[in-house]
Amino acid sequence: MGNQTSRVLERTKEKRGSKTRRRSTATVGARSHSSLSISHASSSYSHGNYDWVEPFPSNGAGAIDNAMAAAASAVVSTTPTTTMTTHTTTTSSTTTTKSDYSSSTLAAPSINTSTASSTMTPQKAMDGPRRKSISEVLHSKQRKASFSRPTATAQEDFREYDRLQRQHYLLKSARKTNAWAPIEKPTTIVDIGTANGIWALEMAAEHFNAQVIGIDIKPPMSHQVGPKNLSYVEADINDRLPLEDASVDFIFQRSMGNVIRKDKWSHVLQEMLRVLKPGGYIELVEADLWHHNPGPVQNAFDAFMQEQCTEWGLDFVFTESLGSKIEETGFENMEHRPLDIPIGEWPKDAELKQFGFINKETRKLYLRNRKTFFMGNWGISSEDYDMAVQEVLEEFEDYHGFTRFNCWIARKP
Repeated sequence: MGNQTSRVLERTKEKRGSKTRRRSTATVGARSHSSLSISHASSSYSHGNYDWVEPFPSNGAGAIDNAMAAAASAVVSTTPTTTMTTHTTTTSSTTTTKSDYSSSTLAAPSINTSTASSTMTPQKAMDGPRRKSISEVLHSKQRKASFSRPTATAQEDFREYDRLQRQHYLLKSARKTNAWAPIEKPTTIVDIGTANGIWALEMAAEHFNAQVIGIDIKPPMSHQVGPKNLSYVEADINDRLPLEDASVDFIFQRSMGNVIRKDKWSHVLQEMLRVLKPGGYIELVEADLWHHNPGPVQNAFDAFMQEQCTEWGLDFVFTESLGSKIEETGFENMEHRPLDIPIGEWPKDAELKQFGFINKETRKLYLRNRKTFFMGNWGISSEDYDMAVQEVLEEFEDYHGFTRFNCWIARKP
């Protein structure tokens, strides 16, 4: 794979040498290059479905800014002396519980109601000039309130934290909500693969009468400000969920396709069915692991990731069969909603252009955060990798690239 990438980069260098200004060297004809093709991809141009923008005329081009402001307001409401209707929420620290499979499973992890006073340290600045990160914007608005952050202090972890923040608000503003499932007055909500915990935190603020549990193999820090109805459990999704049978009203999962092994998907869905109450819902939000309308350099990245998925036991095209697996598990009333979001500012529509800008930023952060990984596997220099990333970013604009986020909603009978 590294040799293929090197050939692509060498051709790019040669073409750049004959140009007086920097621009993408990708051409439409290069898309069919056999050495860069991946098994599932089509050489034809793919048209994204952007009808999801139309039914919401009240949303202007500032949808993402509005979502950020609303989220910041929701989190601020969890600080001391703030009243939400007739319910007063006091500051408390969330609890991180490590699951012990030799003991009994959890009905609902206990909540530590002791006061915490820690605040989030703003993300370290990335090299070179850049826009303020979403986490920094929220930090300036929230002041004493803070979101969870990675347990490690390495700069790469802070950057990944920022990327997850951006992706969360991108999806929230595009979906106009944190959840599409028709949940009413839930008592227990579970967030599988909670990562930095932002979705769970916002749901805890929204559903303050429900217990919200974030599950992750590396949950957020326990000493942080947050709603008293929010807790975290350390567990591996590939194992048994540390929850009792029929104890959960709603299960949410997002971006776990690069974590759940191919031979574990049926087990994961069976576990969801087990812990759900009758009539409870699951909502899975998963993006295709490949990019739609890739240029030659992005195609090389995708081909490499397909090889890595095979090596790691992951299913590169799991989104093509996940719906069938959900139904085979025993869920009913399954609904699949694809959500195509452009990568870049190539759309003419103002709102899509803004979504595309944020989506492109998340892709740029992803590639920068994994620079060491790709350089080591491809055997290329730092300069060549940086050039490849720049080419990919320009290809998104030239090829009209987009990400397809799939959402499955299903009910337990």
